This record gives sequence, structure tokens and C-alpha cells, in this order.
Amino acid sequence: MNEHPCPQCHALGKAKLHLQAPRFLRCDQCGVMYRDPFPDAASLARLYSESWDSPDNREETGATSAAIASSLIDSMVEALSERSLVGTRVLDYGAGRGAMALELKKRGADVVAVEPFGHDYLVSLGVSAYRHLFDLPATIRFDGIVCLEVIEHLQDPRGVLSSLYGRLSPGGWLLVTTPNAAGLPAKLMRQRWREAARPSHIVLFTPAALQKSLLATGFRDVRRPRWFIRYPSASLLRAVVHFGMQGLRIDGGLRVVARRP
Repeated sequence: MNEHPCPQCHALGKAKLHLQAPRFLRCDQCGVMYRDPFPDAASLARLYSESWDSPDNREETGATSAAIASSLIDSMVEALSERSLVGTRVLDYGAGRGAMALELKKRGADVVAVEPFGHDYLVSLGVSAYRHLFDLPATIRFDGIVCLEVIEHLQDPRGVLSSLYGRLSPGGWLLVTTPNAAGLPAKLMRQRWREAARPSHIVLFTPAALQKSLLATGFRDVRRPRWFIRYPSASLLRAVVHFGMQGLRIDGGLRVVARRP
């Protein structure tokens, strides 16, 4: 089998086995882990289309809840030292089922969503939505962009980050969340880690790998603030454990903010 070039930095011959089953390779050049064999666009599209057709399956189509979206926005505003989102133009890239887009609208932001598979659903919720980033008018620029649990699904994550950079106004901010491949759950569970087991998760990032990619794309002031997100289904004991791991930055979620100079 021919080796697939790294989907992040496109290096060839720089990968070593990281997980056996599911099989992931780790790129020595940029540090990301990627699925092997690497899926093609058609197989991924079938997976997402099937997920949207199944009303009980939210794993591949946006599992962010309104409570998590609200908590993320609170933490983001504090981390960015922003007073308010009122009047700001914000892009929700990979908006899923719209929890973040709707919460941003509640906060007074002018929200545009990009979502190829849930476009019609978002429009039915009253969200201004496009199927693809290139469908947006070329002159539109944003004060901020949120990209929640998206980059792990992308065949060319750095290329998408570069496109998002180009859509930001100078001084604009980007919020990225993705599974933390260097977190305690990933280290303890290895191939049984649920984020690696999901077939649509094809590129996994460590904090160092994500920072390196953002800097290479042109972003600056890349930070990983300590955020405390309470998951609605978590018991009190589990929430305490989550808060402890989040405080130590060893939890399963990676949340990063960056700015365009």
C-alpha cells in the first residue's frame, strides 16, 4: 500500500505507526496523527449524509449543546478580553446543528454559518447559511470565526485554516476546538480512545501540533486558556474530575484562540 502524504503538512515518508487499530500514523514533521488508510471525500460524504438522515445520530453532525455553546462563548470572551459580541460579524465554520450559531445570535452577533450537510436544517432555524466557504461573497470579512470540532474531520486542515485566516479582518480572532490527542484520555485509552474510534475523525492534533499549524498559517497570539466547561450529562463527581483535568490542561478537549495580526 502506498503511503498517503501527511494531510496537514503534506510530508511524505515522515510518518510512523501511532495506533494499530484503528490504524493512525504520526507525522514526525508536523506532529499530527492521521488515519491509515486515509479516506477519500466520497466515503466521508456518505458517512455524513447517513448521519444526517438518522435523527438519533448526532456524533458526526454536531453534538454541541446550547449549554456547552454558552459556556464556550463566556470563556472565549474572557480570554480575548472582549467586552461584548454585539454588532460583531462572526462565522461559524462547520456549524453542525446550529447550537453555537444560535447562541452567538442571542449574544447580538451577526452570524453566518458554513455547513455542507446541514445547510437546509440551519436555514429552517433562521440561520444565514452557506454550503461552502467559497460560496460566500469574496468581499465579506469577519471579526471572529468559530470552528468547533471540525478540523479533525478535514482532509486538508491547514488549507482550511489558511482560508479562514483570509476571511478575518485584521485583529480578528479564531476559536478552534478539537479532541486533544495529548490529553489523559488519549494516553490512557490508546486505540480504545473514543475520539480515535470515530470513523470521521481522520486527523488528530496535540496542542503543539495545532499551535504549529496556526503559526504557519499566519496567526499570532496563539493561546490555550484554561477553560472550565461543564458537560450537561456529567454527574457532579464526573464534573469535578473534568474541571480538575481542564485546569491541568490534560482533558480530552483542546481549545485554542488565535488572532490575525
